[in-house]
Order: sequence, then C-alpha cells, then structure tokens
Amino acid sequence: MKEEKGLRSSLIGSALIEKKGFTLVELLVAMVLSFILVGAVYGTFTSQQKSYTVQDQVAEAQQNARMAMNILLRDMRMAGYGMPDDGITISKGTYSNAIHISKNDNQQSFDSITLVGAFGAPSGYLSQTLSAGSTEIFLGSGAEAEHFDTADNKYIFIGGIDKFQVTGVAGNKITLNGKTSVRFPTAVLKEKVQNGETDLLVVSASGLASGDMLNLGKETFTITGIATNTLTVDTDSDAGGNQPISGTYPAGTIINPIPVFRVTAVEYAIDPYGEFTREDKAKRTVAELAGSIQDIQITPDDQADQPWYTVTLTARTKNPDPDYIQNEGRRQRVLQSRVALRNLYNR
Repeated sequence: MKEEKGLRSSLIGSALIEKKGFTLVELLVAMVLSFILVGAVYGTFTSQQKSYTVQDQVAEAQQNARMAMNILLRDMRMAGYGMPDDGITISKGTYSNAIHISKNDNQQSFDSITLVGAFGAPSGYLSQTLSAGSTEIFLGSGAEAEHFDTADNKYIFIGGIDKFQVTGVAGNKITLNGKTSVRFPTAVLKEKVQNGETDLLVVSASGLASGDMLNLGKETFTITGIATNTLTVDTDSDAGGNQPISGTYPAGTIINPIPVFRVTAVEYAIDPYGEFTREDKAKRTVAELAGSIQDIQITPDDQADQPWYTVTLTARTKNPDPDYIQNEGRRQRVLQSRVALRNLYNR
C-alpha cells in the first residue's frame, strides 16, 4: 500500500510540473515584443497613408492648375474676337485693348487679367434672313434677345463680320445703331423634314431668293423655288431635277445658322480664399473655376496688345503638411504655357 501511495504521489507531482504556466518575466517579454511589432506595423501603415494623402492632394492641385489654365487659355485665344476698334465702355470701366494685365502690388506679380471679346457659345442665332443695310435683326426667341440690353450688354457681333451697339430690344427683335454691311440668308424649319423630301416649310422665307445656297445639318442645297414659306431645294445641281434631302431634321432646326455674339469683358483673378474666378463684367456675375490657386503671372506686362503671351499658373495643396517646411507646408505645382492672341489683328 505504501508503495502504491508513493507511486501515486510521484505521478501527481510530475503532472503538476508538466502543467506549469508562463512566468511574469516571459509575459513581460512577450508583451514588449508584441508592442514593438504592432508599433512597426502601425508606423508603416500611417507612413503609407500619409504618403497617399500627400500624393492625392498634389494630384488634385495639379488638376486644379490644369483646369484653370485650360479655361484661361481658351478665352485668351478668343480675346479681340468681335471687339470694336475703339474698345468697349461699360459701367465697370473702359477697355481699349483686347488684354489688360493688373499687377498685385503686394506680391509684385500679375494676379489678374481682363480680356475683351466674344467668348463661349453664341448668345443666339438669326431666325430670318438679314439683308444688307438693315438696322434690325430677329433672333430665335425672346430668351436669346435677353442676353442684350442698351446698357452694359449692348455690344453685339453678327455672323463674325458686323459689329454694332444695341439701341433697343423688343421680344426677339434687336435694333442696331447702324446698318448691316452684308446679307445673311437663313431660316428656321416649321415642320419636320424627312429623308427624300425636296420641299421645306419654314417659319419665314422673308429675304430668301432662288439661287441661295444654304446648309442644313451637314447637307448643302440650293433654293430652286419659293412659294409663300415653302422652299423647293436641290442638293445636287449637277444631277437632273431637284435632288432631295438625305437626312431627317426636326421642326425648329436652323437652316444656314448665323451666330450672334455678345461682346464683353471678363476678368480672371484669385480671390482671398485661393479660388480662381472668372467675372463677366457686363453681366456682373462671378464664377468659381478652381480652388487652391496661389498665383498667376502673365508676360509681357505692358498694356499694349501683344501677339504672344506666356502664362505661369501656380497651384498648391489644399491642406498643409507638417513635415514640409516650405511654402507654409503646402506643396506646389506650376504650369506654364505660351499662347497667341489669334484674333488680335482681325478686329
């Protein structure tokens, strides 16, 4: 019995020894190693996250600069288009040149530029033929005519040729301060035109004549006859008879569209919040085009119209980087482009 008890005690002691746990020192070492590993992983993650954030902001700044540059260059290329020879005068000033550069006295850089001309899409289209020597034009609607008035929005450019001032607006009719120099044949479809037709019903055939060659979409035709407001047309004068229209055109489509532009002054500048803005000085409206733009420089800096200009635009990241010590912690992207004022000498 004694031997059995001794053997049992020996077995219990061995079991207790085998089930022994970690010591306090071992636990502390494991915890320290775990903290080091977690810290390394967290450091790598935060470093990558910061790098991603910085690159994302730099890409955004570059995109802002590219957007602002494209819009500015587009209008600079059109500067002078439709501008009267003696410039324009509106409530915000007189502009005798196609381009005006204003200098920022604080930063000794050019921070704003004013352009004069007909910019963007036409304000409307002629709705009926305009004869040479006329003092009135008719646009497609009263809404189109509302772009003009006898005050700041009085400068009008018709068909890329005639420049006038508006002396009256009534509905879709605009009265001019002079007589038109050329004839602009045009009309508007009153009914849908189907493929194969040779007769076109228009809203008004006033001023049109047989022999007029006009455009409808991508097609060109010659008027061979007019009966009230119905035009008989021929798309191929070399073939026998009247050759029909090949496409389909809905009612309201303009035949031989003649654009009518509003001439204005637009100013590009940077506001105190870094927004790149475009102000239509005639309509007195300001549009925000891009954010986080730091500076614009345009050379040459004189006020005489020059054929070529160099534009340098600087954008910066929206938020500062504590690890970047230059420029208040904001990284910069600089774009530069050279542009020609192609309408400068075609005024």
